[in-house]
Amino acid sequence: MSDPFSTLPDDRLDALIGQNPICWIVPHAAPDAAILMPVVLEREVRTVSLLGHLPRRAPATDVLGLEPAASFLFLGPNAYVSPAMAGRRDWAPTWNFASAKLTGPVALDDALTRPSVEAVVAHMEGRAGWRIEELGPRADDLIAQIIGFRAVACDTSLRLKLGQDEKPDDFASIAKALEGTNLGEWMTRYGRDY
Repeated sequence: MSDPFSTLPDDRLDALIGQNPICWIVPHAAPDAAILMPVVLEREVRTVSLLGHLPRRAPATDVLGLEPAASFLFLGPNAYVSPAMAGRRDWAPTWNFASAKLTGPVALDDALTRPSVEAVVAHMEGRAGWRIEELGPRADDLIAQIIGFRAVACDTSLRLKLGQDEKPDDFASIAKALEGTNLGEWMTRYGRDY
Protein backbone atom coordinates (compact mmCIF):
# COMPACT_ATOMS: atom_id res chain seq x y z
CA MET A 1 0.00 0.00 0.00
CA SER A 2 1.16 3.51 -0.68
CA ASP A 3 1.73 6.17 1.95
CA PRO A 4 -1.66 7.90 2.19
CA PHE A 5 0.05 11.23 2.79
CA SER A 6 2.20 11.16 -0.32
CA THR A 7 -0.90 11.62 -2.47
CA LEU A 8 -2.88 14.05 -0.31
CA PRO A 9 -2.80 17.27 -2.32
CA ASP A 10 -3.44 20.30 -0.09
CA ASP A 11 -7.18 20.77 0.49
CA ARG A 12 -8.62 18.98 -2.53
CA LEU A 13 -9.43 15.68 -0.82
CA ASP A 14 -11.04 17.51 2.10
CA ALA A 15 -13.10 19.65 -0.28
CA LEU A 16 -14.21 16.70 -2.41
CA ILE A 17 -15.39 14.60 0.55
CA GLY A 18 -16.78 17.62 2.40
CA GLN A 19 -18.94 18.58 -0.59
CA ASN A 20 -19.79 14.97 -1.53
CA PRO A 21 -19.92 12.93 1.71
CA ILE A 22 -21.94 10.04 0.33
CA CYS A 23 -19.78 7.22 -0.98
CA TRP A 24 -19.81 3.60 -2.00
CA ILE A 25 -18.41 1.48 0.81
CA VAL A 26 -17.06 -1.64 -0.88
CA PRO A 27 -16.04 -4.54 1.40
CA HIS A 28 -13.01 -6.26 -0.15
CA ALA A 29 -14.21 -9.69 0.98
CA ALA A 30 -17.59 -9.26 -0.77
CA PRO A 31 -17.73 -6.36 -3.27
CA ASP A 32 -21.33 -7.27 -4.14
CA ALA A 33 -22.29 -6.17 -0.60
CA ALA A 34 -21.29 -2.56 -1.43
CA ILE A 35 -23.52 0.06 0.13
CA LEU A 36 -23.99 3.78 -0.41
CA MET A 37 -23.65 5.74 2.88
CA PRO A 38 -22.53 9.19 4.06
CA VAL A 39 -19.29 9.69 5.99
CA VAL A 40 -17.37 12.56 7.54
CA LEU A 41 -13.66 13.03 6.93
CA GLU A 42 -11.54 13.32 10.07
CA ARG A 43 -7.97 14.54 9.95
CA GLU A 44 -5.26 14.42 12.55
CA VAL A 45 -1.53 15.09 12.20
CA ARG A 46 -0.68 11.94 10.22
CA THR A 47 -4.05 10.21 10.11
CA VAL A 48 -6.99 10.50 7.77
CA SER A 49 -10.09 8.60 8.77
CA LEU A 50 -13.76 8.37 7.88
CA LEU A 51 -16.51 8.37 10.49
CA GLY A 52 -19.86 6.89 9.51
CA HIS A 53 -22.53 4.34 10.26
CA LEU A 54 -24.09 1.29 8.62
CA PRO A 55 -27.48 -0.39 8.90
CA ARG A 56 -27.09 -3.36 11.25
CA ARG A 57 -29.04 -5.56 8.82
CA ALA A 58 -26.98 -4.67 5.73
CA PRO A 59 -24.86 -7.45 4.21
CA ALA A 60 -21.90 -5.03 4.20
CA THR A 61 -22.09 -4.77 8.00
CA ASP A 62 -21.88 -8.54 8.42
CA VAL A 63 -18.98 -8.80 5.98
CA LEU A 64 -17.03 -5.93 7.53
CA GLY A 65 -17.54 -7.42 11.00
CA LEU A 66 -15.58 -10.48 9.83
CA GLU A 67 -13.21 -8.99 7.24
CA PRO A 68 -12.80 -5.24 7.85
CA ALA A 69 -10.93 -4.18 4.70
CA ALA A 70 -12.93 -1.81 2.49
CA SER A 71 -12.62 0.86 -0.17
CA PHE A 72 -14.58 4.11 -0.03
CA LEU A 73 -15.39 5.52 -3.48
CA PHE A 74 -16.37 9.19 -3.87
CA LEU A 75 -17.56 10.96 -7.01
CA GLY A 76 -17.37 14.73 -6.88
CA PRO A 77 -18.47 17.27 -9.45
CA ASN A 78 -18.64 15.85 -12.96
CA ALA A 79 -20.15 16.55 -16.36
CA TYR A 80 -19.95 15.78 -20.04
CA VAL A 81 -17.91 18.40 -21.86
CA SER A 82 -19.08 19.02 -25.43
CA PRO A 83 -16.92 20.46 -28.21
CA ALA A 84 -19.47 23.29 -28.24
CA MET A 85 -18.24 24.29 -24.77
CA ALA A 86 -14.71 24.62 -26.13
CA GLY A 87 -16.06 26.54 -29.12
CA ARG A 88 -14.37 24.15 -31.53
CA ARG A 89 -15.79 21.50 -33.83
CA ASP A 90 -12.36 19.83 -34.14
CA TRP A 91 -12.10 19.17 -30.40
CA ALA A 92 -13.07 15.77 -28.93
CA PRO A 93 -15.79 15.58 -26.26
CA THR A 94 -14.80 14.34 -22.83
CA TRP A 95 -16.04 13.97 -19.27
CA ASN A 96 -14.54 16.11 -16.51
CA PHE A 97 -14.70 14.91 -12.93
CA ALA A 98 -13.19 14.77 -9.47
CA SER A 99 -13.05 11.45 -7.63
CA ALA A 100 -11.36 9.86 -4.64
CA LYS A 101 -10.72 6.39 -3.28
CA LEU A 102 -9.72 5.69 0.30
CA THR A 103 -8.90 2.20 1.47
CA GLY A 104 -8.48 0.88 4.99
CA PRO A 105 -9.86 -1.24 7.79
CA VAL A 106 -13.34 -0.54 9.13
CA ALA A 107 -13.75 -0.74 12.90
CA LEU A 108 -17.41 -1.21 13.82
CA ASP A 109 -18.08 0.31 17.23
CA ASP A 110 -21.36 0.80 19.12
CA ALA A 111 -19.80 3.76 20.94
CA LEU A 112 -19.42 5.58 17.59
CA THR A 113 -23.04 5.14 16.52
CA ARG A 114 -24.61 8.29 17.90
CA PRO A 115 -21.47 10.43 17.38
CA SER A 116 -21.31 9.33 13.73
CA VAL A 117 -24.93 10.32 13.11
CA GLU A 118 -24.44 13.62 14.91
CA ALA A 119 -21.29 14.33 12.87
CA VAL A 120 -23.02 13.69 9.54
CA VAL A 121 -26.06 15.76 10.55
CA ALA A 122 -23.89 18.64 11.82
CA HIS A 123 -21.86 18.56 8.61
CA MET A 124 -24.93 18.66 6.40
CA GLU A 125 -27.13 20.98 8.48
CA GLY A 126 -24.58 23.58 9.58
CA ARG A 127 -24.86 25.70 12.71
CA ALA A 128 -28.51 26.73 12.47
CA GLY A 129 -29.80 23.39 11.22
CA TRP A 130 -31.74 20.47 12.56
CA ARG A 131 -30.36 18.35 15.42
CA ILE A 132 -31.03 14.72 16.27
CA GLU A 133 -32.46 15.69 19.69
CA GLU A 134 -35.50 17.05 17.86
CA LEU A 135 -36.59 13.48 17.17
CA GLY A 136 -37.20 12.92 20.85
CA PRO A 137 -37.52 9.26 21.94
CA ARG A 138 -37.68 8.10 18.31
CA ALA A 139 -33.95 8.88 17.96
CA ASP A 140 -33.05 5.94 20.19
CA ASP A 141 -35.21 3.56 18.12
CA LEU A 142 -33.52 4.67 14.88
CA ILE A 143 -30.01 4.59 16.34
CA ALA A 144 -30.58 1.03 17.57
CA GLN A 145 -30.87 -0.05 13.91
CA ILE A 146 -27.40 1.19 12.91
CA ILE A 147 -23.80 0.83 14.06
CA GLY A 148 -21.05 3.42 13.91
CA PHE A 149 -17.61 2.88 12.44
CA ARG A 150 -14.29 4.55 11.87
CA ALA A 151 -12.07 3.63 8.94
CA VAL A 152 -8.45 4.76 9.00
CA ALA A 153 -7.17 5.40 5.48
CA CYS A 154 -4.12 3.29 4.67
CA ASP A 155 -4.19 4.28 1.02
CA THR A 156 -5.68 7.31 -0.68
CA SER A 157 -5.95 8.43 -4.26
CA LEU A 158 -7.49 11.54 -5.68
CA ARG A 159 -8.17 11.76 -9.38
CA LEU A 160 -9.03 15.08 -10.93
CA LYS A 161 -9.74 15.19 -14.62
CA LEU A 162 -10.70 18.81 -15.02
CA GLY A 163 -9.41 19.19 -18.54
CA GLN A 164 -7.65 17.29 -21.29
CA ASP A 165 -4.61 19.28 -22.35
CA GLU A 166 -6.64 22.20 -23.68
CA LYS A 167 -5.00 25.35 -24.88
CA PRO A 168 -5.59 28.15 -22.35
CA ASP A 169 -8.31 29.75 -24.53
CA ASP A 170 -10.18 26.44 -24.89
CA PHE A 171 -9.94 25.77 -21.16
CA ALA A 172 -11.28 29.27 -20.45
CA SER A 173 -14.21 28.67 -22.83
CA ILE A 174 -15.12 25.40 -21.11
CA ALA A 175 -14.82 26.94 -17.65
CA LYS A 176 -17.04 29.83 -18.80
CA ALA A 177 -19.64 27.37 -20.15
CA LEU A 178 -19.66 25.66 -16.75
CA GLU A 179 -19.66 28.90 -14.77
CA GLY A 180 -21.97 28.79 -11.76
CA THR A 181 -21.71 25.00 -11.43
CA ASN A 182 -19.71 23.08 -8.88
CA LEU A 183 -17.62 21.56 -11.68
CA GLY A 184 -16.95 25.03 -13.10
CA GLU A 185 -15.73 26.15 -9.68
CA TRP A 186 -13.45 23.12 -9.44
CA MET A 187 -12.06 23.77 -12.93
CA THR A 188 -11.35 27.38 -12.06
CA ARG A 189 -9.78 26.51 -8.72
CA TYR A 190 -7.92 23.28 -9.53
CA GLY A 191 -8.14 22.68 -13.28
CA ARG A 192 -4.76 23.89 -14.37
CA ASP A 193 -3.07 21.45 -11.93
CA TYR A 194 -3.78 18.31 -13.94
